[in-house]
Amino acid sequence: MAKISSSGSADFDKLRDYMAKDRSLRNEVRDSLFAMTESINVSDRGSRFVAGGTVEWILASACYAAGVIAIPQGHNANGFDLTGVSALVKGLFSVKSSLSPTSAFRITNGINGAGKGFVEPTIFLHKRLGGMVFADPATHTDLASKADQKADAVVLSLKAIIEHAQQHPECVIDLEIPYNKGRGTYDPALSFAKTLITEGNYPNLKRLFEEVKPKGSTISEEISKLQQMRDDGVLTQDQFERAVDRLLKD
Repeated sequence: MAKISSSGSADFDKLRDYMAKDRSLRNEVRDSLFAMTESINVSDRGSRFVAGGTVEWILASACYAAGVIAIPQGHNANGFDLTGVSALVKGLFSVKSSLSPTSAFRITNGINGAGKGFVEPTIFLHKRLGGMVFADPATHTDLASKADQKADAVVLSLKAIIEHAQQHPECVIDLEIPYNKGRGTYDPALSFAKTLITEGNYPNLKRLFEEVKPKGSTISEEISKLQQMRDDGVLTQDQFERAVDRLLKD
């Protein structure tokens, strides 16, 4: 097999090569992304930030599994926690993901301008990219020149990144990326507020969460959701059948 050229980042090369040979890690990254789209609807602005953060943590977990990042002095080093892991990954590359079929990538936003722009090594995730695509503006100047500075943001078109991926296969990790399903119902603000209030000493406030119960789904609705997850590849046929059995026994 011919040796693959370097992407320009030794860390990305290590992640790419590890995922190419380790199907289980590749499948876990894919499946976790699909599972996320079942829970979160990124059409909702609040959930969009949660989805972006979740993708960053999935990538951080993959980097750790592949040995791209390591905890200083081994596991459970004093004073080093998951926040430190996140900082390590962010020190390697920015992560930009899009679950929309046609959306451009917003590289930076600014309050009184477009922000700092495309200045950091970045991994892009999108279904039409065929997986995860790495680009360093210092190395891949052709792509960097296509960044479009608008009044309040710097954006890169999906077309420009697709062309970059085609020209630089060494910058691509083949991976199936989902589109937004549009049916996720997780509400991060509601989830946090409920935990804050019900686990704290707020007897008057917690009445809302104790007395107003969520509408339950019928068994047929739950089975339909499981069927959709199976059809989307989130569940195997065996996992689907076991889930239906548990549902019918409850």
